[in-house]
This record gives sequence, structure tokens and C-alpha cells, in this order.
Amino acid sequence: MLKTANWFGNEGMWVVLPDNGEIVGRLDDKIAPYRLKRGHVQYEARQLDGVGVVKRQAIGPDAYGDIGFAAGGPDFPAQGCWEVTYTLDGAFPLRFVVRVR
Repeated sequence: MLKTANWFGNEGMWVVLPDNGEIVGRLDDKIAPYRLKRGHVQYEARQLDGVGVVKRQAIGPDAYGDIGFAAGGPDFPAQGCWEVTYTLDGAFPLRFVVRVR
């Protein structure tokens, strides 16, 4: 599965994006990052076709350590088109767009 997954990333972290860039049926599906460098992930999102906002938040818990998989990601408050930005200790911005329906 991981070989055919829709990987997207940079030198700091990677995520597996949903098929066709769509999250279907659940507003709370997570897009968990895989950190290549040490640090803590923060995320924020803004709705491109509306006024929704997910304020900057840290992904936790720290039980996963400071490198590798980090469980979490935004809960979207509404359906629509969302620009999501993850950062690793404020660096390595990873920005992508998903449709939530």
C-alpha cells in the first residue's frame, strides 16, 4: 500500500494525501505527517470556498517522539475546499489542498 500511496512532502516531512484529494464522509479524517527531521508539527487550515478557519495547533501526543510518525491533523468544521499547512517547529512548510465532502 505505501508504494502506491499518494505521498506528498518536502525535506522536513511527508503526508499521504487522500485519493483524488478528497476526504469523503468524515470531517475528522486525519492526514498524519511522517517527520524526516526532529521536531514538533503544527497545522492550520483555511477554507478556500468559504470563511472556515482551523487555527494553528500542535499535533500530539509527544508519545510518538520527535521524529517519524505523528498522530493527528485538522478537524474540518465544514465541507468545502481547504488549504492545509503543516510546519515542523515553524519551518519546512508543507501546504496542500483537499476537498472535504
